[in-house]
Amino acid sequence: GQYFCVDAGANLGSIPDEMNDEISSMRVFGRAEATLFKDRNFNGRSSRFVRDVTNFKDQGWNDTISSVEVRNPRADAVDAERTVRRSYQDVLEREPDPAGARLYRSRIVDDGWSEAQVRDALRKSPEYNKLSVTKANETVRRAYLNVLKREPDAGASGYVDKVLRQRWTQADVEKELRKSAEYRARGGK
Repeated sequence: GQYFCVDAGANLGSIPDEMNDEISSMRVFGRAEATLFKDRNFNGRSSRFVRDVTNFKDQGWNDTISSVEVRNPRADAVDAERTVRRSYQDVLEREPDPAGARLYRSRIVDDGWSEAQVRDALRKSPEYNKLSVTKANETVRRAYLNVLKREPDAGASGYVDKVLRQRWTQADVEKELRKSAEYRARGGK
């Protein structure tokens, strides 16, 4: 009978008109996965297939397919690995450890997580919190050294908190330090 092909990574929001609701079998090449939808634009009932189907009647899909998505899970896994690596580098400033790489790759491939969700999860980690506190302390330390020409003392914790919670920059801290009695007592120099 008639046939058409869909490449891995391609989506058809609408099966060609002459074949809409007329498909009775499917051939899957390589490691592709096809998700079939009852309605146009990937709506309605759906099922995923990873093998040839010689008769959709046995699957309850005969003459009911209106849209299709085709994926290559191996390519998805490679993209997921890149996403996880990029997220770790940007958020935690390091390469992912094997367990973390497996976890977030699985979240992307199996659970459909976006890069934003991976980054958000990393930002909620204890490691990120520790890294953030370290960076905030260093920001305040540099401001103290630039303005007051000394190491910060216990009173600097308020500035660390503002760096963490209000996203203050080193320039913001320096501006506030220049308003301090200590700075004024030194003649503002």
